[in-house]
Amino acid sequence: MTLSAYEQREWDRLQKRKAESLNKQSRNLLPQQARDRLASLGQKAMSTPGADKVAAAYGGAAKGLGRVVGDTAGRTVSRKRVVEQYRRTGHEIAGLHEIRELDLRVVDEVARHNLVRYGHALSAAATGLGSAAAVTGGEVLASAGTVAGAGAGAAPGLGTVAGAMLADTAMMLALATRTVASTALSYGYCPSDPEEEIFVMSVIALGMATGTSAKTAAYRELSQLTQLLARNAPWAKLNEKVLTKIAQAFAAQFTQQLTKKKLGQFVPIAGMAVGAGLSYRHIDRIAVSARDAYRERFLIDKSGGDLTGNPNYGAADPAQDDDAIGVIELLREEDALPTSAPSDSEDQPDN
Repeated sequence: MTLSAYEQREWDRLQKRKAESLNKQSRNLLPQQARDRLASLGQKAMSTPGADKVAAAYGGAAKGLGRVVGDTAGRTVSRKRVVEQYRRTGHEIAGLHEIRELDLRVVDEVARHNLVRYGHALSAAATGLGSAAAVTGGEVLASAGTVAGAGAGAAPGLGTVAGAMLADTAMMLALATRTVASTALSYGYCPSDPEEEIFVMSVIALGMATGTSAKTAAYRELSQLTQLLARNAPWAKLNEKVLTKIAQAFAAQFTQQLTKKKLGQFVPIAGMAVGAGLSYRHIDRIAVSARDAYRERFLIDKSGGDLTGNPNYGAADPAQDDDAIGVIELLREEDALPTSAPSDSEDQPDN
């Protein structure tokens, strides 16, 4: 299908934005000296007697968080509601699959990206503010940076930290997933399908990446997944059990990354502002990544797979950057990455 002038222009803009993102240095809310200080204080807190309880809580939480991706994707804005939204604007479509037959200009207008982006980002800021306040109330650190209490007496404060941070992580993962899932539905993709859940995780991974190597690896993964989905590659090995294991591993890596990025919450004075700001920023990045990823995929599908994202991502490897979450690698570990020839089967209409 031939792209409209608007669609071709937006494709070019998407490729330009991607190139600029890879060349852009990540910005931090705090100067390096302050970040080093926060990291040091966080390390002191985690070496306090009783901190092993925090570590154990995080380890066990990964399994519980693992299904957040699928559950949130399945319960987010319904397909029927999205279809009705298009019908109310004068587009008589039968199901999600017909959204991808519309012009991108129409879809952009109906999708209301800014509402999704800023609504979820503000919710994240409120979540970050609340968890930081709870951490402050735990009095794990005194304002001078010394460890408050000693021995068993430190455990209750650390328990407060663990509970607040785990609740924050669960909410952030749910918000991230809902942000991406809402965008997916608006562009005609059902995020509760198993292979679509993998794409959702990959989009979140891109939004969490800040280093150049991590972003390069994330873009390359999205490009690979987009091509597999565009060719209707078979996902026969992606059953419920395998998908659950992948989601759990993804949640564990998401938890680790989020915790590292939000160590500032361990500081009573700076923690609340830093926690709210970082939460807002993470979800905002994920929202922007989702919009760009689904718009690019929309155009690739509409072109019949003729369009491709920038293939020159080099040899970036997620292992080279601890800021990366490698979703493709998780698929390989479970032997669930499609390797056979693309399927010729047609997509079935969905209502």
